[in-house]
Amino acid sequence: MITPLPLPAEPATTSGEKFVTSETKPYVLFMRTDVAVEQNKKLYPIKDVSGRAFIVSKNGQKVEVPMVGEPHKIEFQYALTLARATASLTDLKSERTYSPGTDPRMVRQREAALTNAVMGDNASLAEGKFIGTSQGGLIGYGGRYAGALQPRGTVGGPGGEKPRTSAESSGPTSGGPRDPWDIQADGAFATQIQAESMMSSELGQAASGRLRAESDLAKQLFDAVAVSFEFSSQVYLEKPYVVVITRFHAPDDKPGTARSGVFAKALEAIGSRPTRIEVLHGGFPPGFEIDDLQVHLYSDGREIPTDIAQKRVPLTRDDAFEYLKIEYDNTHKGQTLVAMPALGRPDKEERLRLTPNQLKATYYVKVDKAGHPLGTFFDEECTQPVDDTIGALARNVRYYPALDQGKPVEGIARLSWSQLEL
Repeated sequence: MITPLPLPAEPATTSGEKFVTSETKPYVLFMRTDVAVEQNKKLYPIKDVSGRAFIVSKNGQKVEVPMVGEPHKIEFQYALTLARATASLTDLKSERTYSPGTDPRMVRQREAALTNAVMGDNASLAEGKFIGTSQGGLIGYGGRYAGALQPRGTVGGPGGEKPRTSAESSGPTSGGPRDPWDIQADGAFATQIQAESMMSSELGQAASGRLRAESDLAKQLFDAVAVSFEFSSQVYLEKPYVVVITRFHAPDDKPGTARSGVFAKALEAIGSRPTRIEVLHGGFPPGFEIDDLQVHLYSDGREIPTDIAQKRVPLTRDDAFEYLKIEYDNTHKGQTLVAMPALGRPDKEERLRLTPNQLKATYYVKVDKAGHPLGTFFDEECTQPVDDTIGALARNVRYYPALDQGKPVEGIARLSWSQLEL
């Protein structure tokens, strides 16, 4: 954690302002993770997510890089970063699971459904044959019967039907020609018996299928990761997206081998109301093991720190300023620079107290060599003090002091609310 440096005594002001120290911790210092993906042998930072693809900027154009299919090289860069907007991530759960196409239970259900469909077709076919037989419909039986088969018990062609005598009837064992009606009925019954036999066999296969599914489940050949959590944000995020970074190894990997898997999902707009998020991604080697899993939230290509951000440290306004000032001094050694705002952007409630003209206006602030405001004015000569509304907000701003060959000195900073990022 950053140790606050001693601050000077409360400075005097020229406009009746009083310096106020905030005891809240609106800032967060965390380890930011930037993710880049390779496209045509060149790495590009991920700027957004659309469906199952990363969005990168290439020559000023948005280009999609699929998350699935051909593997892509992924690179991570880390930087200690100070942020003001934070999000809440709670109830994080992750587990190995099956993708829909490989879940043993789903596979067996599809096999059973296919078999049932085939049996149903065969049964319908048998029933149709039987109905067709009882209604008549055999054509050209050995050339002896011309036209449609007549109802059983009659002989002759159309218009010449007459009752069949016992001499004209011959059964299967009579040695004479069989009744075509009997032949067709026997075929229908044979098909029905075959369908019933298949159904009986399938009942046994279904039980065997359940046992095979249970056996396959016991092998735990998972090939996907399921992640769920709740998100909410202090500020409204219109087009956020989440990136899940996994470290894993396959069953046949050598000891100490670690692989990286990255997948993402575009989210609906997030505000202060908690939203449940669920992400499922497959394509992992069957039977893989998860060594580490991280969830990162981004908006407009920038990471938003959450409760589980790496190396997360909440800071007061003064602690955050001391951290920035140390970096600023180290970066600009020996340089001569004017004073400039460092942090203190008004929040949503504070901005509502300002008129459109006040939000766009530029003000001038006397800054001491420690970076604290001594007074805020409308003019660069610092002769016209601002009103109480602007003055109160200006007291919350911290400034990089003016530098004279690297040494902090008093100076005048230009203040515009729209230029403050923190």
